[in-house]
Parts: sequence; structure tokens; C-alpha cells
Amino acid sequence: MRRWLAHYPPPPGAQPWPEPRLLATTGSTNTELAAVLAGGPLPEGTCVVAEHQSAGKGRQGRVWESPAGAGLWLSVVIDISAVAPVHRGLLPLAAGLAIADALSDVTGLEVMLKWPNDIVIDGPARDGLAGPRKLGGILVEAAERAVVGCGINVSGAVNELPTPQATSLLLEGAPPVDRARLLAAELSHLRHRVAQWRTNSGLIEDYRERCLSLGRSVQVLLPGGEVLVGVATAISPDGQLVVTDSQGNTRSVAAGDVIHATI
Repeated sequence: MRRWLAHYPPPPGAQPWPEPRLLATTGSTNTELAAVLAGGPLPEGTCVVAEHQSAGKGRQGRVWESPAGAGLWLSVVIDISAVAPVHRGLLPLAAGLAIADALSDVTGLEVMLKWPNDIVIDGPARDGLAGPRKLGGILVEAAERAVVGCGINVSGAVNELPTPQATSLLLEGAPPVDRARLLAAELSHLRHRVAQWRTNSGLIEDYRERCLSLGRSVQVLLPGGEVLVGVATAISPDGQLVVTDSQGNTRSVAAGDVIHATI
């Protein structure tokens, strides 16, 4: 691991983050790190990586299992204490940008983001239905310090993926990926995007450029069960998705599952 971290040094003047801790298996890296945090503060950048997760955590309480050795599953501690509460909701967007940056850096693929936290490749699903194809996702759980969780399908075969909308770096034609190098790239880019998030300097503009949802016809499944239909027309300064319906009415959405219409 250290040989790859040397290729992704910390920003000038910054202290290195702690060496990542590798686990053979765990229920969830987020749960693992949150349990350690409950015993007292941890340095920012403390990272847990697992070869296998038996109860990976997704948004809205979803649970999934990750095949051993087929992906990169990790969680990182981020200090949010010095960030105004109004800006803390942008951390998942910063994390998504960091992971997309790292994947493009290491693989050369054009990696995009589906609002709010999916890491995707543009194009239809394997069954011909609407895409994009999902490489992985981000889950941020926050208290006094945030735990930023990320899972990426690296070498998963078709029969190892949960849905036709899921994909892997291997299936997308990426060259063989050294997961240690990918981990180092993700941590490096995350550190730089977290610094940008703290200063609020151009983060939303960068996110808009990578957000595949903008300009698309979408259905947004809201947490209460309501379905919002329209065109995703903007990302607000606080990171919400702005949807305009067929009557020209606009609505900002803070949370929800986005489905892109077939194009």
C-alpha cells in the first residue's frame, strides 16, 4: 500500500492520513468504523477497507453483500466540526466527485455521477432498459464526525452483480486494476475534494459538470413514497436536485432515488 501512496502525496503542508486498515471480512465498513468512533475520536482519514462485506449499507436502509475480492469497499473518517451545518450536506457530493476523479485517473474511463451519490457509466443497462450503469455508490453517515463509505465493483462478473443496471470496471473494458493503487487514488482525491468542500470553492460547479442527471427526464422516488416526474434542470447551491415538471413548476429535492428516462 505504501508504494502506491507515494504516487498520491497529501497536499503541501498537510499531515499524511493514517495507514488504511485491511479486514478480510466485515458486515459493513461503515458500521465497523462507527463502532470504533463510538469509543472516542479518531484522526481524520482513518480508513477501514474490507475484502468482503456480508451486510453492506446503502441508502434508505438497503443491505447488500459484496463478493470477496471483486471490489473495493471502504469507509473513511472526515471531521465536519469546522463546517457550517448548511454546507455539511455537500459532503456526499464532494465524496462522489473524489471517487469519480480517482476512477477516471486510474482507468481512463469516463466516470459520471447520478444524483445524489451513484458512480456511473453513461449508457443503457444490459437488458436494454434505461441506464446509466452503476459502478458503485457513496453513503455518508454523520454525527460529530462523518463516516464516508464507498463501494466500487472492480472485477465483478455479470453473474456476481445484483441487477442489469450494475456494472464493474472489468465489464466496462478498463485495464486490469490494482486495487491498492485505486485505494490510494481514492483517498488522495477524497482529501483534495474535502479541502475544496471546506472552502466551498467551486465544488458545486465541478459537480454539475460530472452530473449525468442534469438535463435528463427523471422520476424521483421521494422518501415518503411520492413520485416526482420532470426534467432535472439544476443542482442548487446546497446540493439539492431541482426538477421542473411539464407545467413549468420547479421543486428542489434533498433526498430521493432518481430514475433516468430512456433516451
